[in-house]
Amino acid sequence: MASYDDYDHPFKPIVSQWMEKIKRAKKQKHDRFGKYADEAMKFFDGSHDWMWKGEYAKGSGGFLDKSTQGALPTFRMTVNRVFEAVALFGPVLYHRNPVCNVSPKIPPSVDLSMLGISEEDEMMAQQAQAMMQAEEAENERKRGHAKIKAHYLNWLQETNDKKSYARMAINEAIVKGLSFLWTEIYQAPGSSIRSPRSVYVSCDDVVFDPDAQYWEDVQWCARRVVQPRWKVEREYGLEGVIKGNKSSINKQAESSNKSYKENSESKRKGDSFDLIEYWQVYSKGGFGNRLKKGKINKDIKSNYDFDKFGDFCFIAVCEDIPFPLNMPPMALAEDEQSLFLRSQWPIPFWTDGGWPFSKLHFYEKPKEVWPISLIKPAIGELRFVNWCMSFLADKVAASSTTYVAIAKAAGAEIQDQIKAGVGPYTHIEISEIFGRSVNDVVSFLDAPSFNVDIWRMVSEVLDLIDKRTGLTELLYGLSGSTQIRSATEADVRNQNVSVRPDDMASRVEDWLSHCASREIIAAEWSLNAQDMQDVIGMLGATVWEQQIQQQEFEKSVREYDYRIEAGSARKPNKTNKIRQLNDFAQIAMPMMQQFVQEGIDAPYNAFMRDWADANEMDVEPYIIDIAEIQAQQQAQQQEQGGEEAQQEQQMQEMQMQQQQQAQEMQMQVEQQKAQMELQKMQLELQLKQQDLAAKQADTQTAGQDQAADLELERQKMALEVQALEIEQQKLQMELDHARAKNELEIQYMKEKNEQKDD
Repeated sequence: MASYDDYDHPFKPIVSQWMEKIKRAKKQKHDRFGKYADEAMKFFDGSHDWMWKGEYAKGSGGFLDKSTQGALPTFRMTVNRVFEAVALFGPVLYHRNPVCNVSPKIPPSVDLSMLGISEEDEMMAQQAQAMMQAEEAENERKRGHAKIKAHYLNWLQETNDKKSYARMAINEAIVKGLSFLWTEIYQAPGSSIRSPRSVYVSCDDVVFDPDAQYWEDVQWCARRVVQPRWKVEREYGLEGVIKGNKSSINKQAESSNKSYKENSESKRKGDSFDLIEYWQVYSKGGFGNRLKKGKINKDIKSNYDFDKFGDFCFIAVCEDIPFPLNMPPMALAEDEQSLFLRSQWPIPFWTDGGWPFSKLHFYEKPKEVWPISLIKPAIGELRFVNWCMSFLADKVAASSTTYVAIAKAAGAEIQDQIKAGVGPYTHIEISEIFGRSVNDVVSFLDAPSFNVDIWRMVSEVLDLIDKRTGLTELLYGLSGSTQIRSATEADVRNQNVSVRPDDMASRVEDWLSHCASREIIAAEWSLNAQDMQDVIGMLGATVWEQQIQQQEFEKSVREYDYRIEAGSARKPNKTNKIRQLNDFAQIAMPMMQQFVQEGIDAPYNAFMRDWADANEMDVEPYIIDIAEIQAQQQAQQQEQGGEEAQQEQQMQEMQMQQQQQAQEMQMQVEQQKAQMELQKMQLELQLKQQDLAAKQADTQTAGQDQAADLELERQKMALEVQALEIEQQKLQMELDHARAKNELEIQYMKEKNEQKDD
């Protein structure tokens, strides 16, 4: 491995500058946020013995007064109200993986009147209609894409252990005030499939731009990462180039082995350090070239046009390594495009103005990017309760001690036996006490009692802690100190005591919604059809690759809303739900019963499922299946009335036969009438034709004037003959239609009777 001295890397000043920025950001974070967050975590994490040690208790800024600094309690009690807050709020805020909904941002519909287009203007109306149809087609395509994205996001929650990471982040946000879910692309060992994953990252490992007063002003953030050296080498292509700067527990155990000898040379080379601590910097203000004059020399600026890297840059820096991990010495020989890609965010989360993470906090601090902890307002009360309970424990121990006063006049025999601690209720033989009684020389003293008002004070302080942190009677499941006289009063009280949990739950839902948008950005940027196919199917993967990923990336990211369904992450309040279902039943049950009578069972069954779930009961005994009931009734009727049904069937068959015979007779009569009418028309037609022939003969012998009249009459008769022929054809068609219709009806009745017989 080459020495770092061998690398005269031109970006060394940039690394130094970023490490200086991170150092200053860490100090500001500690002063404004970190020390309070650490204190709150100590009150959460186990024993409070730390309270009585070091600067915290007895230093210049210690909580113990000068008069009490020398008197520390023997018993150091732990009243862990912080743990109770986490244990109660955590399950309330995230009880189960929530439902994620995705909806496209669809513009409002516009009709022709809004465009000022009249229906008379056909051309403009047709153009507008075509635009509206194209817009609706595009909206429908977006709705389809939204369904695919929603399905994928809900699958991710179950696959990548979202619940565990989210619960850890929520617990830290409750105690310290801030926590993160960091989104990255994850590939399980041995798998070729990649997927986004949002992992928990502690607020201890993140710093922000110290110059920002508002979150919108933050220009950079950095994440502390500690990884094995081999993993860092693999990630950034640095095999044999870098040395570790931290020693793992395993390496320390190895070093403690007597057979393992570590010389100064191995320490100098860093062979004993198998971990690397470094910072991943995400900048919205460039690569770091915008430094003070003199920080970067002119030669470097002339060789490297940092402005071409753009504003959104990524740089991995380590205090002990003189070059960026993502810009190692061998990378400087690459072309400009390769260097540009090395300097960019791995995933462009900046496209919607965001970062690679989703931050959770519950209480903002004005003009400050760092929030305050839920526990911070109660720190003083927590100190007092633990101090007070500790000294009360000492008082209890002291009061259990029996004090004996012995007069000097008592004989040595009595004094020796009492001092020897022969114990109570032990018989003591004594000699003469110079005519004095035992009570004159020996008496038992009671320890001084303490004021009982101290317990009332402790109770009041505990109540203040509960109010500060939100540990209300509702969360404890208590009925309250006053009797509730009506449902309305109960509703008002529940609304009042649930304001803080509801607000915190709303913030958690917003946080998870933002996290969902990070995961979709990562998926659209990094994943291909092969990564998606097992989740959304072959057709869905095709749509993903050919449509979703082919859109303009920034536009695609901004065109959808990602929302966690309200209340879907919280543990249901069964008491309230049961009461709401019962109230609903009083109104809706008559309507649902009417539906059941009409053969519609879905609304009733849906209600019974909700009711049984709220009451933790089996719903099956209450479900109604109308189709099954009807089938059972029909089967029973067939079994019970077999003979009656057979007789009834026979009667129906006889009636059908009689009806069929009557229809056949009626058809015969109608056919005969139609045939007679047809013969009559044929006879009239023959007479007309004969008359027409006679008229034609007369025209041959008549004069011209008579001939014209006769010709006109002949044409008239010819039209009458033609009309008779048409009427004859019409009558024949009607006769044929009636005959066919009767035949079909008879055939239908025969088939129906055959089916009943079967």
